[in-house]
Amino acid sequence: MQKIAKFLRLPESVVYGVGTFYAQFTFIPTGRKKVRVCRGTACHVRGGARILREVEKRLGIKPGETSDDMEYSLETIACFGSCALAPVVVINKDVYGRMTTAKVGQILAEAE
Repeated sequence: MQKIAKFLRLPESVVYGVGTFYAQFTFIPTGRKKVRVCRGTACHVRGGARILREVEKRLGIKPGETSDDMEYSLETIACFGSCALAPVVVINKDVYGRMTTAKVGQILAEAE
């Protein structure tokens, strides 16, 4: 942040403010694969909580955490806007719709 502030000729506090405001910026290293589980209304109604529990179980991490091997980071998102495909899981840029607990293992294996 110091280098960015110096380059932009801004106070470090401004750069820090931007870095903490946007969820896309993190100060903690994330895993190579970002697993995002939708918690929107449609996904919730169609079993999104079960999907999240299954992902947590298989990865051994909770939302906001990264696996010890730095392979996976788990996040929840308020809504992906893919309600017709609910429940939805996104791994990096790949969207997986109509998820079931059985499919969780498959998509995580595909992400390997």
